[in-house]
Amino acid sequence: MPVLDTVLLSAVVYGQHEVHSLDALSHRLGITIPEEDRHTALGDTIATADAFLKLVPMLAGRGLETFGAVLTEVRKHGRLLKDLN
Repeated sequence: MPVLDTVLLSAVVYGQHEVHSLDALSHRLGITIPEEDRHTALGDTIATADAFLKLVPMLAGRGLETFGAVLTEVRKHGRLLKDLN
């Protein structure tokens, strides 16, 4: 099943040489995760959703306006997921 992962979306927007952890991406996008919510299911989910919503217009600005177009682009960065696992 196709997956849109914020690590891969971040790589498309910021390049593979940047750090793409949730903390790094949140900092880059100005998302604040309250300390008591960090590393909790709810806190990390909210931060991930906020990051996704901020990345979508950035992807569209690069001409990636459909699920298929974004999926094609993120597949070029799949190595990042293998490196993280």
